[in-house]
Amino acid sequence: MQSNLKKAGILAGLLLVIAAVSVGGSIYIEGSVAETRENETVTAESEAETSRNEAVPSESTAEILENTGNDAESSRTEEAADESAENKRIDFDALYEKNPDIFAWLCVPGTEIDYPVLQSGQSDTFYENHNAYGEEDDTGAVYIELANLTSMCDFNTVLHGKAGADGNGLFADLYRFQEPDFFKEHEYAYVYLDGNVLVYEIFAAYEREDTSLIRTYDFTYLSGCQQFLDDLYATRDMGMNLREGWEGVNAYHYLITLTTRDEKTGRQFIVTAALIQDTEGTISRIVTE
Repeated sequence: MQSNLKKAGILAGLLLVIAAVSVGGSIYIEGSVAETRENETVTAESEAETSRNEAVPSESTAEILENTGNDAESSRTEEAADESAENKRIDFDALYEKNPDIFAWLCVPGTEIDYPVLQSGQSDTFYENHNAYGEEDDTGAVYIELANLTSMCDFNTVLHGKAGADGNGLFADLYRFQEPDFFKEHEYAYVYLDGNVLVYEIFAAYEREDTSLIRTYDFTYLSGCQQFLDDLYATRDMGMNLREGWEGVNAYHYLITLTTRDEKTGRQFIVTAALIQDTEGTISRIVTE
């Protein structure tokens, strides 16, 4: 199943625009990394040359999920894996034709996590037992809930995927981040949108009780965002991995949290990353204090 979903292509140069503007009782945040702390405004800009290649020519839509972009070798060095992530191209038009619920593509170099991301308009749990084609399949797909925006402009976009009872699920490789050396050496995750590329730095990986993050924290308010971070850093998990330099992460950042569940223990395992590059500078939101 996983091998049928592998893809490769082209990642362009990066453009980072960061700005935060206070408006009345709300904060308007534009850019990929908000270094703003509460009641502060920080504006910064960083530009990189952009060199985009054309999208993959559309084959038949039945082949898109099986062969979008250049074929990746089954066994790659870590350097080649990173290079693959930075040279990925996704034909979203062809993907939309196959399943309009596909809105993004997730790639975590060094792992088998290289899949489309979906959101169902029918049910938050539809893709728990349906694959990326929308067909019934216990393997499921990688998906977000309706409470999250497909624009990736929320404080914390929670992506779900199964690990599988036998460790062969789409998110089984998340558990590799329990290993300190693997965590240290694998810093980045990529989210490809139609017309944009987002790069995230992974800064936390740990187990927690199996409760819904979306329903536990109200990420539309600064207080809910901050509570998530406070609980994260208050976690007493012996196997928790934290990356140095992210102690100042705050409610003005943009996060993704990849989450899965251990079928044997019933515990949830999550990997959290913060946005560091927003190629087109389109990521922004208004947060109520």
